[in-house]
Amino acid sequence: MPRIKAGDIHINYIEVGEAGADAILFIPGLIGLSKMWEFQFPHFSKRYRCISFDHRGSGESDKAEDDYTTARIAVDALAVLDHLGVERAHVVGASTGGCILQNLSLDYPDRVGLAVFTNTWTAADEYMTRLQLARRRILEAYGQEAYIEVSSIWTGGPTMFRNDLEKMLDLEKRQKETIADTGILLARIDMTLEHDRLDEIPNIGKKALIVAARDDSLTPPYYAEDLNRMIKGSRLHLLEYGGHNSYRRNPEGWNSAVDEFFKENEAKP
Repeated sequence: MPRIKAGDIHINYIEVGEAGADAILFIPGLIGLSKMWEFQFPHFSKRYRCISFDHRGSGESDKAEDDYTTARIAVDALAVLDHLGVERAHVVGASTGGCILQNLSLDYPDRVGLAVFTNTWTAADEYMTRLQLARRRILEAYGQEAYIEVSSIWTGGPTMFRNDLEKMLDLEKRQKETIADTGILLARIDMTLEHDRLDEIPNIGKKALIVAARDDSLTPPYYAEDLNRMIKGSRLHLLEYGGHNSYRRNPEGWNSAVDEFFKENEAKP
């Protein structure tokens, strides 16, 4: 996969589809791997230029010792778009990627077309704080591989284990092959707890789709309902199942909902 210079590090990215087509930037969650979108690229690249990247500290991107914030990764995302000559893209953000999309929508609104927030949250409340601190303690006590495997229980969920185990194990293998050291992983968990644009979210002026799954135990649907209330004119779509990685566990339902949103809103002023 190609790499670009973003500040003092290099970022790994992927693009699929026609260069002249409208672009969609897919931002992964805390796992940070562009591979997370393997169920979306074949579908959306038929009509769009699909772009994603490995977060700093993940995958094949450089693993800087510091500067892990959702705001910093938003700037990295813009560096990828700049390198590819994309002035404006529809942006999809999953989980932590949804927090990064908050930053892009608020701080760089001219770069964002339509916005899709999926399985994400507003700011860390007591539930999110306890969950992320539990993951932090597992990492500190048992190491990186245990952290990856336990995290899959929350992010993949039971039906991923049951129905798509090979895909999930392949994703874990990719994580283990490119895993950062414990200090970087801790910093990346901490950035999810430190992200807070809660008071500003009503200022997001984008046509937005908010997707959640009823069985998501990591980011329960009430976060999506909050976002829906706070972003004027946004649409809420609740999938009956899909868990936290709904776009991987229920790609047909997820892709269909996003397709419909794009088709209905691209032609509108």
